[in-house]
Amino acid sequence: MTSPATPSPSLQLQLQLQQQQAGQSSSSSTKPTLVQFQPFRSIPEPTFFLQHNSIKLNVLKLQEDGLELYGYFASSSAAGAAVVAGGSSGILPPPGMRFDSTSSYFKNHPSTTSASSSTANTANIDSNNNTTTILSSNRKNEYLRAVGTLSSINTLESFKNMNKNTYLNEFSLPRLLKCCGILKSNGDGGGDGEEEFDNPNAHLVSTTCILHTNLKSNIVVYWFAFPALVPRPGCGIAYSTATTSTTMDQEVSGGRERKYQRRLIDAWGAHACRMLSNSFYNFRVRHERKELLRRQRGDDGVPTASAAATAAAASEDVVVDKQEEVWCPPFFLLLPPPIDDDDDWRMTGGGRESVKCLPLNEATYNSLSEKEKQDVIFAFVDPAATPPRLSASDADDENAPEAVGWTLRNLVAYISLRLKLGGTDQTFLSYRCPFLRRIDLSSFGNSIMEDAEKNEEDSMRESFEDVGDDNDDAGVGGSLLLDIAIPLAADYKWPSTSATGTDTNDDDCDTIISSYRCVGWELNKNNKPGPRSIDLRPLVSPAHLSRQANDLNLRLMKWRALPSLNVEMLSNMKVLLIGAGTLGCGVARTLLGWGVRMITFVDSGRVSYSNPVRQSLFCVDDCKDGGKYKATAAAASLVSIAGPDVKSEGVVLSIPMPGHSFGRGKDGGMAEIEAVRKDVERLHSLIEESEVVFLLTDTRESRWLPTVIALATETPLINAALGLDSWLVMRHGPPTSSLLSMNSTTNAGTADRQRLGCYFCSDVVAPENSMRDRTLDQQCTVTRPGLAPIAASMATELMVAMFHHPLGHCAPAPERRRDNNPGEYAPVDDGTDPSSSALGRLPHQIRGTVVTYTMMTPTIPAFQSCTACSDRVVEEYRRNRFDFVKCVCCDDDGSYLEEVSGLAIFREEAAKKLDECLDWDDGDEDC
Repeated sequence: MTSPATPSPSLQLQLQLQQQQAGQSSSSSTKPTLVQFQPFRSIPEPTFFLQHNSIKLNVLKLQEDGLELYGYFASSSAAGAAVVAGGSSGILPPPGMRFDSTSSYFKNHPSTTSASSSTANTANIDSNNNTTTILSSNRKNEYLRAVGTLSSINTLESFKNMNKNTYLNEFSLPRLLKCCGILKSNGDGGGDGEEEFDNPNAHLVSTTCILHTNLKSNIVVYWFAFPALVPRPGCGIAYSTATTSTTMDQEVSGGRERKYQRRLIDAWGAHACRMLSNSFYNFRVRHERKELLRRQRGDDGVPTASAAATAAAASEDVVVDKQEEVWCPPFFLLLPPPIDDDDDWRMTGGGRESVKCLPLNEATYNSLSEKEKQDVIFAFVDPAATPPRLSASDADDENAPEAVGWTLRNLVAYISLRLKLGGTDQTFLSYRCPFLRRIDLSSFGNSIMEDAEKNEEDSMRESFEDVGDDNDDAGVGGSLLLDIAIPLAADYKWPSTSATGTDTNDDDCDTIISSYRCVGWELNKNNKPGPRSIDLRPLVSPAHLSRQANDLNLRLMKWRALPSLNVEMLSNMKVLLIGAGTLGCGVARTLLGWGVRMITFVDSGRVSYSNPVRQSLFCVDDCKDGGKYKATAAAASLVSIAGPDVKSEGVVLSIPMPGHSFGRGKDGGMAEIEAVRKDVERLHSLIEESEVVFLLTDTRESRWLPTVIALATETPLINAALGLDSWLVMRHGPPTSSLLSMNSTTNAGTADRQRLGCYFCSDVVAPENSMRDRTLDQQCTVTRPGLAPIAASMATELMVAMFHHPLGHCAPAPERRRDNNPGEYAPVDDGTDPSSSALGRLPHQIRGTVVTYTMMTPTIPAFQSCTACSDRVVEEYRRNRFDFVKCVCCDDDGSYLEEVSGLAIFREEAAKKLDECLDWDDGDEDC
């Protein structure tokens, strides 16, 4: 003999609470037997929490409420396998409600709506990115849905201290009371007022969740609830005493019938069960089609268009969001076939009208005739597991009624409060099926609505769902017929908790809500009321954790400190670092902190043993065997630091420099010339493809060609340089053409005067070979170690602030004020200066020294005869490119570049004016 399945510990505790609430001990046999309900068990998938974390971090931020929650569950599954798996002491598994990445979204926020519906709508997009018809959607309409709210609590202390029952009554009770007709809806919830709550299938099955997530440690503390209206103390939902005498201890099909409940296959027979299965399947088909057409047309009611109009509507392209999916209705009205005097419920043949399934709502029930109201059965799709049939030799206590699904609680409340049937005995059907078939309307074509207008039997289609037999409760035949005494409407009103202790008749919404209660908080793993927790770190890939943690600091900035911070722009920005030395390593690490993920290094040097202590991207292993190339080693180091989300590339490339001649070897140096030509073209394409360039090389002349190319391609450039105890960071001004395009009212002369200078604008000689005839201390970058991190961080901060200015790299420098006190400390930007951005003012240059520990921000206008940024030099490069570069590099004294830029003429004119000033007559000395 197999021991019967026992309720789960959480169900046992729930039953004890029910008995105490109704004032009935478990040993009492004189009072009505309470209906036992099997509460839901939450099954949140890791993707549910990951999706919530993303919404919390990017959308909700400090806001705690506003998330709509959707859970879904299946119909009753046969529990035999679960009981066998548990051995002789198998425990019935509680029905599970699942939550995944599509279960929550922030209402009225398009980004989260589309994110939450991406999974559901994948089938609606074809290969050409066009939406297909709504009939081809592949939604989970074989599942049932629960709706509710999710609150993301900011702190763990607030989570612990909040009154959970008050929260449940505040966020879940109004929805249930509006559906039950107790509260009047004014459409404040974003719906359509009263009509929104006329459909019990959409609101009676509800859920809610409170959670606190530590976005840094990825540990989530959560607590789900499945709200249900509960009668006041001393009252409860009990089986009807009028029918228990005829059902208890009744011998059927070789086993003993449980008290107060009847197996459907025993009461109706296999044929009627099959008719019920087919009828419910067709009811779901019509429900799905009508609901989709209603939403497609924007109507509030069921469409009644002609067949031609229906076919036209069906061919329209419609995209149904996640929250617009059609799910299996959890409740319906059931009209059983009429019974002749000479027949009983165990039908074996035809000749009978099919079982009718009707939508559950007040209008449908009121439209029934008096005879139909007497015969109607209130049916609900039961998520509770079905235990195996008991044998006649089982113990007497095994005749206790089976626990039914939690959804029956609110259905009984709805019947009492909305349908005004309190105090009557009603029959319920616990519809149990191991699975519900998914409905694909495309297989029916556009004739579905035409069939829906015909008689039930004319549109009957086979459901192919298991019915079961007399000895098998796995199918629809395992459903239960229940006779329940409906509590009075007054039984749901709780005593007043006001100071006077008297009830009030006020119509105030808060007063009405305070008269009702709902229960449903889930038990924790210790079978006690309390939250659960989950550590997401072992459940997700290290790459995902790295990606989320990298941007965490930036996302948190947007909560309060910098709401206008554009994290997406920074993460998609392509940055080129010319120079992978001390400054290059520092800038790259700071860029990672700002969320930049696409970084390219350009350098031709190798890592030496003197580098790792100052250059943070290298280690001693990079120095072995002659050293790795700095560019490729730095790129690989970035990926190892920040994870595979970083797209870093190292390009080994030598930059042609003025005064560093080439092409003078054997064979005319043709091989060397060709190699330099490729380097120039490669450098040009890298700068042109980048959104910003950092110029971080060691020597002055190595900065010349990147400066020219950046001006020619109109690419923003940030320059950083180090001295022994001073440093310089500056942003190069854009070309005159960019300033003219930004402001159509500015003429060329004005734009040229407004243009900011480059690194070479202060020079009166062309750059030359600075490495010639230098000692080792002059060839190396000898600088105090603390300067490079300062300059690197300042350069990165300047770049980020520049890209947050409306004019970008065309932003002007700060205006000089006559009343400005240079000694005044003013760390706050009032935002009135034209150079102000979301991150502060944008200086042209930042010069600092650690001798006096001071900084200044001078503005240097562009020099018209500059050897790098003057219009003549840039135009010459655009016309001749490599030939121009070759002439500049192979000119040892720099005279060619001075001639092209006009610097030679400028010096001649300056010398003439100086001579004129010094050419005094002898007579002037006597004055």
